[in-house]
Amino acid sequence: MEDLLEKIRFNANKRLNIPIGKDFQREIQRFRNFLKVENHRLKIFHRSGGSGIEVCRARAFVVDELFRYLIKALSKVIYGKEIEFDELPFALVANGGYGRSELNPYSDIDIMFLHNLHHPNHPQLKPWVDIISRGVFFDLGLKVMHTLRSIDDCIQIANSDILTKTSLMESRLILGDSELFDKFQKELYEKCIRGKEDDYIRERIADQAARRAKYGNSATMQEPNIKNGCGGLRDFQNLRWMVLVKYRVNTLDEMAKQELISVSEKKALEEAYDFLLKVRTELHYQVGRQMDVLIKRYQPSVAYRLGFKDLSPSRRIEEFMSQLYKHTRNIYLITKNTEERLALLPQKNAVLAKSVLGLITTKVHIFDGFKIENNAITYANSRLFDDQPRRLMRIFLYSRQRGIPIHPELIQLIRRKIHLVQRQFQADPHVGETFLQILNERGNVAPYLRQMHEVGLLGKYLPEFGRLTNLVQHEFYHQYTLDEHTLMCIEKIDAIWTGKTNVDKFYTALMKDIEKPYLLYLAMLLHDIGKGAGAPRGKHASVGANLSYAVAKRIGLEETDAETLRFLVENHLYLAEFSQRRNIDDPAEISMCAKKIKNGDNLRILTILTVADTLGTSERLWNGYKDQLLQTLFIRCDNLYVKSLNSVETQILDREKIVKSLLQKLPPHHDEEAVRIHLKNLPVRYIYSQSIQQITTDLNLVYEFLYNQAFSRNKALYPVISWHNESNKGFGEVKICTWDRTGLFAKIAGSLTASGLNILSAHIFTREDGIAIDTFYVTDLQTGKCPTKKQREKFEDILKQILTATGDKYTIFPEKLISEIEHEILKQRQYSPYYQVTAEERIPTQISFINDVSDNHTVIEIVTEDRIGLLYLIAKTFRELKLDLSIAKISTEKGAAIDSFYVSKTGGGKIISPEEQQYIKSRLLKVLEENALNSITKS
Repeated sequence: MEDLLEKIRFNANKRLNIPIGKDFQREIQRFRNFLKVENHRLKIFHRSGGSGIEVCRARAFVVDELFRYLIKALSKVIYGKEIEFDELPFALVANGGYGRSELNPYSDIDIMFLHNLHHPNHPQLKPWVDIISRGVFFDLGLKVMHTLRSIDDCIQIANSDILTKTSLMESRLILGDSELFDKFQKELYEKCIRGKEDDYIRERIADQAARRAKYGNSATMQEPNIKNGCGGLRDFQNLRWMVLVKYRVNTLDEMAKQELISVSEKKALEEAYDFLLKVRTELHYQVGRQMDVLIKRYQPSVAYRLGFKDLSPSRRIEEFMSQLYKHTRNIYLITKNTEERLALLPQKNAVLAKSVLGLITTKVHIFDGFKIENNAITYANSRLFDDQPRRLMRIFLYSRQRGIPIHPELIQLIRRKIHLVQRQFQADPHVGETFLQILNERGNVAPYLRQMHEVGLLGKYLPEFGRLTNLVQHEFYHQYTLDEHTLMCIEKIDAIWTGKTNVDKFYTALMKDIEKPYLLYLAMLLHDIGKGAGAPRGKHASVGANLSYAVAKRIGLEETDAETLRFLVENHLYLAEFSQRRNIDDPAEISMCAKKIKNGDNLRILTILTVADTLGTSERLWNGYKDQLLQTLFIRCDNLYVKSLNSVETQILDREKIVKSLLQKLPPHHDEEAVRIHLKNLPVRYIYSQSIQQITTDLNLVYEFLYNQAFSRNKALYPVISWHNESNKGFGEVKICTWDRTGLFAKIAGSLTASGLNILSAHIFTREDGIAIDTFYVTDLQTGKCPTKKQREKFEDILKQILTATGDKYTIFPEKLISEIEHEILKQRQYSPYYQVTAEERIPTQISFINDVSDNHTVIEIVTEDRIGLLYLIAKTFRELKLDLSIAKISTEKGAAIDSFYVSKTGGGKIISPEEQQYIKSRLLKVLEENALNSITKS
């Protein structure tokens, strides 16, 4: 390091000495050249393996040297001679990260001109201010933030703003009046810190909580904020600042010497901080500007430059990110535990905070080797786990049962004794029973599992779960590592029970009826363990099911519970996929779903798992539409268990019974014969799936459409359209009644997209007399909310033009209108969707044909990159392939479209022939691939 600094010092002296009399503006190129050379030197040093801290300190040293020679040159301009730095009318002070001598390539450079003059326009200071304001630093390509302050100014602002106070605490003299700087430091401590330590710590903790909430409350985000995220650089710095204020200790060495942290913690923090600085430096180089969020796009190249050379980008990212997560978790866990042990964090119970400081004493209660003292559980002697390792699990049950926190010193001891968790411990029936007791209290499981994971017990006891620790998920819609995702899911289950989430109370009611809550929580804990075992893509549920059965037997579950757990893990995705991809209006498909799930308790558990798994992946993936689908599916399956699966088909197919029931509930103005004709002309799934309100709306649409045919010739070709916004659930329903024709679905889908609307799902019903009643569920493409009035009007205008166009209006689009529609769709691509894939993480298109879920239709499942106009493109291709589309189930998950289409050949019939399937698949693949490349190019 000293050799590097000496080279920088030598180069500065060689290049930056400007003789008196030379025009400073003409000599400014010297400084630019110096910076260019040193920036290149540091980049080489960094990429040849230089430590993160050394590179950042060297960068700060480069800026120091530049300022020294710059001020020296300016003094010759202002005074006509070179003066000593102590003679300057100010002290040039580095603040913030620059004050710590930590600068990444494009970090802001904060400096302060500290003066003791009456005002900043004083004749002694004004020439310097004038030169600075003319942009000397800007001319050099530096982002320098400068302030002019007296000591009184510093004291005043430090006492009103914690961020400025912290920045000033890290001040470092670059050059100038050293006596003035020393006086500033003393007064800052006496007037801003002494006696205000607790207030400062309280404000820092509040700032930390707000920062984590803003940037992600997890140390294992898939796109972490290296500086401000949980376990990032700021967490480490925050600890240092608080320890400095409270204990006047400023380095990790001093903290370890005073036993504020252990030697192993000191080493882990040093390695983690250095690694994060290296990552941030490389990220700056990759982007060419200041950037703190390590987005997926840059992860492969950052990893490669930091020495992760695997030729497979996914394995390279996995190795690199796992290393990164190890360090961010270490920073998070060590700083959190240190803050708690040093009573820096506000405790859940104020008594505990006082007890850690030794301010009060209360009666001591001893039990099972532990003791409750000052309302916290600690240890009676440090060998209690050596004497009986079972206590490692029991302590968490004791804490939950008593509602009393585990003392930070005991947490430290547990960490040191995790090595006692061996095979005998893992298979101990007593430990298993204790673990299940921890899992069996609805709404109060997540905090204890998270704490067990943080100390290393959970992954050691359940190695199948332990393999998920810091494991990167390559699925496009996940934002956490697998272990963090799982714990987040369990937190969502707790929140559903306690009502601390925005999901419908419907799910809370379901949890009340779950007979064995531990099966729900255990299934959630183990639902992704197949991924940790290296299961092939799409097979993790079946692999995880077998692993979970082995876990169940090892921890002592009875055979029936073990089989139930296996079933739950294997089918944890089933309800989400079924509700979003299958026709839940078809009695036969509902019957199939209910038979697979077997009983009501399985149904309740799988329903809660579905909601929690989605929310624990990303809350933006859950919406009112998915909620409605899942609730509908649950109710219909649950009804079958009540009515008995054997008799349900007979009941549903009793059309006359259902028709009579509907006639009794419909408004009186409806003609009975017209209602019978309407229902007779539609398939049984229509009667089964539509509510009285929906059927009433449909009848009104049909009446108006037929009236136009008979009595309003100028409107005969117009579709009749009805809108209804589900404001509470955030989507709109649009119904279109018109004559059926080839390509009708594509025309409607294209019109909706061109109007700026996103299609969630579609139901297509065509009467035997040729009247189509199509229902689309849509949202605003930009906001994800209900359609606006302007969008509704635009859609109606476009659709009417298409359906009343001249030419063969029943079979094809007129070419001009095709062009106009597709132009409008392309215009919508200026609005970025919630998630955009990049060329580096393309989602491969998958197309499959399913013929065993519907009596009359083939289900074509398409998984591909989501893009604006996708449904229109698919529907248009179906029209060209002469396929009739009956139902479209649309689902999007952060970049991926996962769609199911119920289709049949024109004139009826499934697509059975492998040759036909291959032809259709190849056509779709070609169209989708061409469109995907075009989409990326245009965006």
